[in-house]
Amino acid sequence: MTRARRPVLALVASVLALAAALAPTSGVEAGPPAASSTSAPARTATVMTRNLYLGADLGPVLTALASGNTTAIVLAATRTWAAVQATRPAERMGAIADEIVAADPAAVGLQEVTEWTTWTYDPATGAVSNPVVAYDFLALLLDALEARDADYREVAGATAHNFTSPPIPVLASPTATVPTRAVRLADRDVVLVRDDVRVDAAQTGTYSAIVRFPYGTTTLPVARGWGSADLRVGKARLRFVNSHLEAFGIPGQDAEQVRVAQVGELLAAQAAIATRDGELPMVYAGDYNSDAPDAAAYARLLAGVGADAWPRTHPGDPGFTCCLGATLTDPDNPLTSRIDLVLHSSDVKAARATIVGDDPAEMTASGLWPSDHAGVVARLVVPARR
Repeated sequence: MTRARRPVLALVASVLALAAALAPTSGVEAGPPAASSTSAPARTATVMTRNLYLGADLGPVLTALASGNTTAIVLAATRTWAAVQATRPAERMGAIADEIVAADPAAVGLQEVTEWTTWTYDPATGAVSNPVVAYDFLALLLDALEARDADYREVAGATAHNFTSPPIPVLASPTATVPTRAVRLADRDVVLVRDDVRVDAAQTGTYSAIVRFPYGTTTLPVARGWGSADLRVGKARLRFVNSHLEAFGIPGQDAEQVRVAQVGELLAAQAAIATRDGELPMVYAGDYNSDAPDAAAYARLLAGVGADAWPRTHPGDPGFTCCLGATLTDPDNPLTSRIDLVLHSSDVKAARATIVGDDPAEMTASGLWPSDHAGVVARLVVPARR
């Protein structure tokens, strides 16, 4: 959307926001008391959450790493790397850029913003050298947005740098018998904002409750974290939080309980920020991996935040967002759970919420879903603050 149209849209949005703010609502919202606000007119802010999908199912390679069997590790990693390439990250980031352009959100919470790096591998010594970034999902997405004349930027200081794998040896070709290449992935959660959005107080944190996968004689910690920033969208101010809770469980460690602990850490961190910097209307975006409406981590998060944009605008609609098949090729693959969320404090009202990336018409030219998740876009009525 061009800048020239935004003043007109802003005027229309203000009128719609005022009407939405004055409209009666039904139902009872769980959560803490509303943050304090003035009696100034409300303003709207559109936000989005989008998991980019790292490109392959990591289960087989994690199982192989736990086994300690070198041959199994190489074969599993080789298949994983082939799957990543087959899911065409550049093409998919272009499709997600189209979604962002169509929705024109002020802020986007991104998860699985992966960077895949290849290395030269010496099978005699196990040494790696000559790293080359094969796919940087963030750079690909920003380039695609720029090509569409959409001005977005990463919020510096709100990026959660999560787990990074070691370089894992792979076969360089189908006929190779000895690995001469290695592949490493690095996972991030990123907040994007439109260039007309003012950003303050960007910060991030890492959860202490994580899973640790067996890896030879040691373990591979799967770090997870969150990022937040204070945003000014027109006259509306809000605190935007983005996170990706644990997806994996291991024997003896239930993933949902890990997520419950991570939610506790996330809420405590935001409460500490509010105490230090002052309260603002809150918006939480992310892939929380806890199936709404009944799973324990979701329930704890909802109670701590206040309200969920999807059921407020679509009562009775399950709003499934996960998960499409790992190859992204099946147009009939159904979504069966709702784990991608936009939550907000009770002084914020959800005027509209939509799901993107779940219609076969949105598949890429080569027949791929943009991600194994659908995304959620929500237009929120935020109290203006002086």
